[in-house]
Amino acid sequence: MTNAMTNSVDPETAVERLINCFESANREINEALNQRVPESELKARVKLFVGDAFRKCNVDVNNPTKEGLRAAMDLCRLNTEKMLGPKAEGIVKRHYAEMSEIIEKLPE
Repeated sequence: MTNAMTNSVDPETAVERLINCFESANREINEALNQRVPESELKARVKLFVGDAFRKCNVDVNNPTKEGLRAAMDLCRLNTEKMLGPKAEGIVKRHYAEMSEIIEKLPE
């Protein structure tokens, strides 16, 4: 298990866990919309989507700050809500809370 069980997470682990969480959210959203997306395509889409958010927020995905991760995560949430609307609201809200917990474990 990662050092998340202690009260801190390093930036690399945080990014990895955020991407995993975002992949899970996308799987659930696809199921809710009755869309079948191959796993490899889902992972590629998420990587592009998240990478684009990091770039737009000027956040280094390899060495993000706590604030940078928050900004990128917020942009991902807003973009997802714009694209999918109310159908995805509950899924987005739950996963956003999980991702926020991860980010809070990063050192200042």
